[in-house]
Amino acid sequence: MIDPRQANKAAYKKYCDTFRSNASGGLFNACKEFHSDNAAIHVTAPINFVNGFSGLYESLYEPLLYAMPDLYRRTELLFSGNAKGGDWVTGHGHLVGTFKKDWMGIPATGQIVFIRFGEFHRMEDGRALESYLFFDIIDLMRQIDRWPLPVPSIGEEFFIPGPITCDGLVMAPQDDADSKKSVNMVFDMLKCLYTKDEAWRPYWHENMMWYGPAGYGSYIGIDGFARFQMPYESVFDPRRKGETGLTGEPGSDLDKAVKGHFTRFAEGNYVASGGWPSHGSYLTKDWLGVKASGQLFAVRVADWWRRDGDLLVENWVFVDLIDMLLQLDYDVFEAVDIKLDL
Repeated sequence: MIDPRQANKAAYKKYCDTFRSNASGGLFNACKEFHSDNAAIHVTAPINFVNGFSGLYESLYEPLLYAMPDLYRRTELLFSGNAKGGDWVTGHGHLVGTFKKDWMGIPATGQIVFIRFGEFHRMEDGRALESYLFFDIIDLMRQIDRWPLPVPSIGEEFFIPGPITCDGLVMAPQDDADSKKSVNMVFDMLKCLYTKDEAWRPYWHENMMWYGPAGYGSYIGIDGFARFQMPYESVFDPRRKGETGLTGEPGSDLDKAVKGHFTRFAEGNYVASGGWPSHGSYLTKDWLGVKASGQLFAVRVADWWRRDGDLLVENWVFVDLIDMLLQLDYDVFEAVDIKLDL
């Protein structure tokens, strides 16, 4: 009997490889083959949601191919797992192309750009029934000199690489005990993130890398990551909902806004997790240059981790900052005079 995890990875890799070198040839057929006709496809802002393979192609890939005719894809992480009763595949990497024509109203510059992506697909019978697609559009705006935030990035901004071990495409079967160790380590670490004594530190290699979204930036080392994590924790009202549960009122707007994680799984040394939204609270301190006035916000997040022995060593992170900032009454496109054209 074929392991569904292996079959799902094979189907996903076939889809990824369709536009590994040039997407213009067969991407519509690839979308049709991989995504079900009525797949629920969630996409980071400003797209947010499309229905089925045709909606995905017409709303995302067809306009993107028009803007970047030589578009291709670099997939640097690919693995699978089971969570919440479903079989999942995930990927992370970059879409690369020459920005020849405007895309969604973002002005073309004629330069080569790298659009970082992350994906999760819930699979059944070899096709994706439910998907979550993350794109770092703010980083694209950084590359074309349209920085949209009121303040500079908190961390360092640069091209986000794949794993230092160059083994992120996990096509071979992995030991289940290794996978369980990886996902349990991440579960335990996340429960310690919101602690005053920084109890998350022992889970990380001292020279770990945290690759964040544009605006948050990236950090090397535990102390480097603490430069982001501790200030971020301080912006939350005591009423919050996330990994450790709800501290606000059950049935409140906050409780309804935060849906939690849609999946979290591991394969070998790699772990993936996504929430839509994963956590939320009320803004009590200024953040990213936005003034705090108690605004409710909920955050769409995705993470991929690499474990080495008994420590976590690399973490790739997406936060849908465009959506989050809209909840805080700040429009990144309006800030740089871009009129969206979806």
